[in-house]
Amino acid sequence: MVPPLVAITIDEDDVHLAKNWLENSNEWYSNEEVDKYQQEFASWNGSKYVFSFLGGRVALSAIISALNLNPGDEVIIPGYTCIVVPNAFRYAGIEIVYSDIELNSYGLDAAQIEEKISTKTKAILIQHLYGLVARDYQEIIDLAKSNSLYLIEDCAHSTGAEFNGRKVGNWGDVAFYSSERSKVFSTVIGGLAVTNDDSIGSQLKEFYDLAPYPNPHIIENQLYNVIIDFNRYKHPQRWWRGDYFNLRYSNKLIVSTTNQELQGIRPTHYGHKMPAPIAALGRNQLKKIDHYNHIRINSAKHWGDWCDLNGYQRPFIHPQSKPIYLRYPVLVEPGKKKDKVWAPRSFGIQIGVWFKGKTHPTDEDIKGCPNANIAVRQCINFPTIYSDLLC
Repeated sequence: MVPPLVAITIDEDDVHLAKNWLENSNEWYSNEEVDKYQQEFASWNGSKYVFSFLGGRVALSAIISALNLNPGDEVIIPGYTCIVVPNAFRYAGIEIVYSDIELNSYGLDAAQIEEKISTKTKAILIQHLYGLVARDYQEIIDLAKSNSLYLIEDCAHSTGAEFNGRKVGNWGDVAFYSSERSKVFSTVIGGLAVTNDDSIGSQLKEFYDLAPYPNPHIIENQLYNVIIDFNRYKHPQRWWRGDYFNLRYSNKLIVSTTNQELQGIRPTHYGHKMPAPIAALGRNQLKKIDHYNHIRINSAKHWGDWCDLNGYQRPFIHPQSKPIYLRYPVLVEPGKKKDKVWAPRSFGIQIGVWFKGKTHPTDEDIKGCPNANIAVRQCINFPTIYSDLLC
């Protein structure tokens, strides 16, 4: 069986946890579990303030509010990102200014940013893609400070990665993380906003306190999706169990990005904070995150050797960083990205195609980002957890 690219950190203990919470719906809106999750993540991540939401995109919306960004303000973001990132700004009426990436670590190219800064610019969003630390991290930190701009860190791919011995997300003003099923750890859907700044922390809390909990139907479906995901993607007999659970629970399946979001429409369910059962899953996943990241780091060595043997360039690893390699990105010939069948035949694995568009999974027509165009055409990403015996 070809190992999956998603839900790879969901194990039987998570399934048992989900089943227990399904039987205890009277505790779904208690604060204790959520408070513990936020405190434990803060301690593990080295962050002073942590707030948990039902999506990294919601955490970003909380950040937009906390920074008092207003309609007409401009924010510089990478021209190679996920559609939910520009959507979060657009929902708030913020003007987006795209800037090109570099092709070493797929982060913002510092040299391209300065000419994008105007009197309306209020913030820069830097991303750490694929579990790598952005090549121009320090330069962008310095650039934001010298221009009195907020620096927002997109750590959705890089939970646990480090720079100068400190985890990413703690170098800018504020950061967000994701626990969506394709990310470093999974609660099916989930996200966190963090900061070390007292004023921003206070503003995040204000947003958090006003955010509603999801209704019981949403929580129930998410708990069932833990069970579904394990049987679809991780169970040793997923070749038949996946189809069975898909059919049995077809009315409960959750997609991370809805058709509304793909069209730029704010979904009606957008904006929830995380309830107790999902926080409990987050706590359980947090216990395993270092273990799984260790596996990823070791697996990356294999793909580095493959690059050397086959004449492809390894991704850039900042000498002061410790990446966690959510995926191992490589620029290959466009045909190899378009026709992926060579990977299962050669390695018995799937390859990822983040990103299929400059605003994945859509392809917004973004001008002036030639490197992003190259990445869309040529960047594939190898899985870094691919043993069929992990569970």
